[in-house]
Amino acid sequence: MERAEARAGSAADARRRGPVRVIRKVAVAVAGTAMILAGVAMLVLPGPGVVAILAGLGLLGTEFPTARRISGRLNGYVRTAWHKVRTAAARRDRAA
Repeated sequence: MERAEARAGSAADARRRGPVRVIRKVAVAVAGTAMILAGVAMLVLPGPGVVAILAGLGLLGTEFPTARRISGRLNGYVRTAWHKVRTAAARRDRAA
């Protein structure tokens, strides 16, 4: 008998949380998109454009699996590029 009451309680809780989930998903989508757009603008304006784009994708990745995959792939590209820059700078410093 207690299990049936517990299930009924959890179903009622799920119905109450439903609108909150939708509101949270919309808020994350809006904030993440705004960060990506700000990052794109910062690519030509002063500011950390790439960092803002990655942060926006990371934020979107909390709710959307596709954004999580894109964010992971871009993070890999950025890390590889950063490693190449640091390696080239170290070689240049040793040569000088």
